[in-house]
This record gives sequence, structure tokens and C-alpha cells, in this order.
Amino acid sequence: MAKVVVVNSSPIIAFGKIGRLEILSKLFSNIHISEQVYKEIIFKPNYAETIAVKKAVEEDNWVKVHKSREVTNLLGVGESSSLGLALKLKQPLIIDDKKAVFIANTLGIECHGTLYVILLALKKKIIMNKKEAIDVVNHLISNKLYLSSDVLSEFYAMLEKIKV
Repeated sequence: MAKVVVVNSSPIIAFGKIGRLEILSKLFSNIHISEQVYKEIIFKPNYAETIAVKKAVEEDNWVKVHKSREVTNLLGVGESSSLGLALKLKQPLIIDDKKAVFIANTLGIECHGTLYVILLALKKKIIMNKKEAIDVVNHLISNKLYLSSDVLSEFYAMLEKIKV
């Protein structure tokens, strides 16, 4: 995984909601988001994730906002512009939308989801142990991040294989 990634709105909102945006900042030196994604995030001005992301963009400067073209009308504006930005910057994409992942793969974009970020953070000791990783996932789910049972099963299988 690169030290620089493009991130769609759902993963960054999810980590912001639970107060764990630092997982992304410790894993990646820079995160790039499209203007469309930034607008989706800051739409609700007093939400925890909005405040955290605005600080990351305006003060801490590790989230970079870019103009980006949408590459398809088969997805939402945020997903489509995230694909466009990943293509433009030639960087991996963190995105959870199943259809967007399929399209990204057909375009040759390296893609990973939110749960991959958690596994990577565990491997790099940003998340200290498997219990904390499970707690983060449960917190994400309780804050309305939808994860299918197949995705969760795959996560738990991969989690078992990690030596901590």
C-alpha cells in the first residue's frame, strides 16, 4: 500500500464519526479527496466527522482536496470523482461501494476497503491488538457503516491470520 491514497467519503466519514481519523493519518502521509467528496463530508457542519476532516484539510494539511472529473454516471458523484482522482494521481483508492470497486478494478485502480485499513493498522501497530481491531469494527457498525456478512466473515478470517 502506498503512503499516499485517494479516499472516498464513506471510509473517511466512518473513521471521523468514531473519532479515529488518526488511523488514516498514521498510515498515510497524504490523503487525497475530490472536491465532490469534500462537499459530501462538510455538508453537515456540526458533525464530529465534519469538524475532524475540516481540521485535517485546513489546519493539519494531510488531507488534500482536488478538482476531479467524474468517470461514470453509474455511480454517485463522490464515488465517480474518487475513481477519476485515483486515475489522475495514479494512487490506490480506499472505497467501500461494491459497484465502485468493480468499476475501479476494470480501470486498473488498486482498491481497498475500510476493513483493509483496520487490518493494515493492526499490522503496523497503529491498532495495538486484535481486540482493539474488533472494537473499532463494532464501533463503525454501531455508527451506521454497513458491512455485509460476507465482508465481515472475510475480515475475521484475515484477522485470525495476522500475528500480533
